[in-house]
Amino acid sequence: MEKINRRNALGLVARWSAASFIPFSWLLEGCAEDSNPSLLNHEYQSLLAVVVEIILPETPTSPGAKEANVQHFIGLIVEDCYAIERKDRIIIGLNQLLRSGFLDLTAEKQYDIIAQLDEEANSSTTTTPSYFKDIKSLTQWGYFSSKIGIMEGLRYNPIPGSYKGCVPYTNEIAWY
Repeated sequence: MEKINRRNALGLVARWSAASFIPFSWLLEGCAEDSNPSLLNHEYQSLLAVVVEIILPETPTSPGAKEANVQHFIGLIVEDCYAIERKDRIIIGLNQLLRSGFLDLTAEKQYDIIAQLDEEANSSTTTTPSYFKDIKSLTQWGYFSSKIGIMEGLRYNPIPGSYKGCVPYTNEIAWY
């Protein structure tokens, strides 16, 4: 253990004195109501859960994107990784869906709206970026990188056999 001399004691007192002048209000800023909408709130998560389930629905052989919690993945990626302009474009698009009463529609009408958004996003005449392309690509990324997507949505082989480089192709789907 180091002996305390006058220089060390004065340095310690100076640091403690300086620390007492730091305003601690910044600690409570995280508790304040944020005026910026977050994709992690309940309303957006409910909407995203419906949208991702339409994009990658549950089938008899594999669970859907909703069961893989892809809506949470989308919220986190958009909140933490996307630029403000791109995030705002997604929030504006989702707000349009919410205002149109998307969640109150029947499943068939919801599917029709999503199909129309997909058609518009993939249209060659569209020059502006579509928020739906972002949602769709994030849904695929989130699902096929989740445990459920890998183990139940794809052909998962935990212990692959030996590598045979020259095997005849039998027209089976390679990724399923």
